[in-house]
Amino acid sequence: MKLIRYIYKTKTLSEYGLFLFISLIVLLISGNILIPEYPASHIEKQLLNLNGKYFKYNDNPQVSEFIGSVKRNNGYICLGTSETTTRKDGNYYEFLDQDTSLKIRFSVLGGAGRSCGIHIPMLLNHKKEVDSLKIIYLINPVYWRSKLNGFDKGYWIRYNNYAVYRKLKLNNEEYKDILGVVEPYGDVLNPGEKFLFTMEYWLRKIRKPFFQDLRYWLFPDKYEEDLFYQAEEKTGFSSFANFGKIDTAYIDSSWNVSYEFLSRKWLNPISDNDYRNRELTAFIELCNELDVEVTYVLGPVNTTYIKKYHPPYLDGYLNTVNHIRNILLENNTDFIDATDISDVPGAFVDNQHHSSYGAYLIYLKIKNHINAKDSL
Repeated sequence: MKLIRYIYKTKTLSEYGLFLFISLIVLLISGNILIPEYPASHIEKQLLNLNGKYFKYNDNPQVSEFIGSVKRNNGYICLGTSETTTRKDGNYYEFLDQDTSLKIRFSVLGGAGRSCGIHIPMLLNHKKEVDSLKIIYLINPVYWRSKLNGFDKGYWIRYNNYAVYRKLKLNNEEYKDILGVVEPYGDVLNPGEKFLFTMEYWLRKIRKPFFQDLRYWLFPDKYEEDLFYQAEEKTGFSSFANFGKIDTAYIDSSWNVSYEFLSRKWLNPISDNDYRNRELTAFIELCNELDVEVTYVLGPVNTTYIKKYHPPYLDGYLNTVNHIRNILLENNTDFIDATDISDVPGAFVDNQHHSSYGAYLIYLKIKNHINAKDSL
């Protein structure tokens, strides 16, 4: 009984806790010293995409490996927002990647709110590596509408980490103007959030030798298993249902949206906020400075739906498309104008996302553009 009372004394328990805490700190520090970083293996096959957390925390060698795999294969990375994600019968980047007449491969980094400014930290963290990297960036004009035209805290928390952002602010004074579109991230976070996100970053770095490097040293095959590769061979379009056709069972061509969307119609007007203009201009300037080869695709807007839902909104959308086009022209960018798809029946699934048929039309424009450039 005396032994039990001694073991469970508050003072004794606190001593045990302190001992375990110190032991844990020593273990973590020794791991970072004794376990060497697992080196990038320079995999020859092009990666299809990369887990978003690797980009969020600027993990290496994964981010460097992704960029390097695309460059080594003379491939492209397709960037975009929610329109550059999966579609019912395939999306434009999938059609490009499976086109057997194109020898190159197409990787993808897309997602809701993943606009061009989200990628600025990655580009600045890998300035030398992104030199001559080929990118296709699909601009969706609906991001100039209210609710989306402005700095979005939720999206930035999803795709970027505060500690990574903070290092950029300290180490990239020469890009101060460009970083203006990133700056709001530090402004919208309260001290508690900044501390929490910084701790997340450093805890991830501290645990890396054990959860990543040691694992890969012991089991090298696990490194490749944690990455997403392109398929060995292109398979053509046989796996895509309705390729090049409108799925009339899915899309109402009179409204140019899916039947499902007809039950929850909504649309926001264009906003007069200039954030998206500044974001796009900053991205263009940064890519030019870093010699990143970007082909911009000015995407369509669903004019049929706008006319039927609320005609007064139409001028705002058309003026925005013209303004984006002028930004691309004034900056002498390499761009594809896909806005003539805007009134094509069957090209959309809702008020802001193209359908697989719309994706097919975009794919054709990109393919023709690439072939024309290669023939010069």
